[in-house]
Amino acid sequence: MPDLPAAPGVYEFIDEAGTALYVGKSVNLRQRVRSHFYGGARVGERLGEMLALSRGVRFQPAGTDLEAQLTEAERIIRERPPYNRALKRRATGWYLHVRWRDPFPRFRLAGRVGPAGSTSFGPFAGKHLPDRIRRLCEKLFRLRNCAGQITPARGHTPCVQFDLGLCTAPCAARVGVARYRSQARKASRFLSEREFGWEIRDRLERARDAAARALDYERAAAMQLRLKWLTELEELRWALDAEVPNRSWLILLPAADGAGYVLLPVAAGRLLRMRRPSGPVEALRTVFEDACYAVGVAELRATRPTGLEAVTSSIVRRWLEEGCPGGEAVDIDTQRPGLAVETALALTG
Repeated sequence: MPDLPAAPGVYEFIDEAGTALYVGKSVNLRQRVRSHFYGGARVGERLGEMLALSRGVRFQPAGTDLEAQLTEAERIIRERPPYNRALKRRATGWYLHVRWRDPFPRFRLAGRVGPAGSTSFGPFAGKHLPDRIRRLCEKLFRLRNCAGQITPARGHTPCVQFDLGLCTAPCAARVGVARYRSQARKASRFLSEREFGWEIRDRLERARDAAARALDYERAAAMQLRLKWLTELEELRWALDAEVPNRSWLILLPAADGAGYVLLPVAAGRLLRMRRPSGPVEALRTVFEDACYAVGVAELRATRPTGLEAVTSSIVRRWLEEGCPGGEAVDIDTQRPGLAVETALALTG
């Protein structure tokens, strides 16, 4: 086994002919590859078979986890290793939807657009962000999070969510169909209309202040907590704006050798060819200008990404949703690409 670095990268288990059996990525290559042999967990039949056939490990360090993810996806799609499973969900994304045919609708997270009679939000590149949005919406608008259909019964004892003030308990007939559906419509409207959030904030602040003046500090504290959830939701809902995933970017990542950069041009949400610029400022300027030109041309074509491009574009979209960990994203205005070039040069300076 080669001397693997404790750094991000991509690894391949290969057979005696040098053909890739399995491709993986990790933020710590040494730890990840060794875990296949010394992980302490029971080895499944599929993994055991792959390890029995393996005759070596190839690896390629990466400067960041994003670079490792993109390299992994490219190799899996290009080489089709027999022991890799499909890149599930990466190209299709995840959706939040509300089924209005349900008398007491709730938010659902799924790998496809909701059925007829639903309102859907997305796609999101990963599950984490839409799940956070779902849970915050449930708390802020006091929606149920229990699965399945419910039949209201006045003698029913509601769950702890009602006691905590997080649900209006339609299951126990504490709220009627019309009022509960109004709560759900407000949540859906909040995710659709940025301005509606301002109305909600104004109502909560007035309710909090009125409770404080009446010395009802428990209610005032409850309103303040809902304002906190509202703020968190407002910070997350930008990902629902249609123009965000379709914007153009110059993404800069540190290279594995620490001497240069990995440049990812993104045109209207589509990842273009990866570049690895290094050298003096003027050499970097030329690479950045060429990348901005390529983005401008790709925007004019406006084709839908397919195959590998769809997968890698989805990976980059998720990285943007998560706040650009380990790198920088420079927004490109193709009418004034020089601004993006100067910003990118300043980041490398």
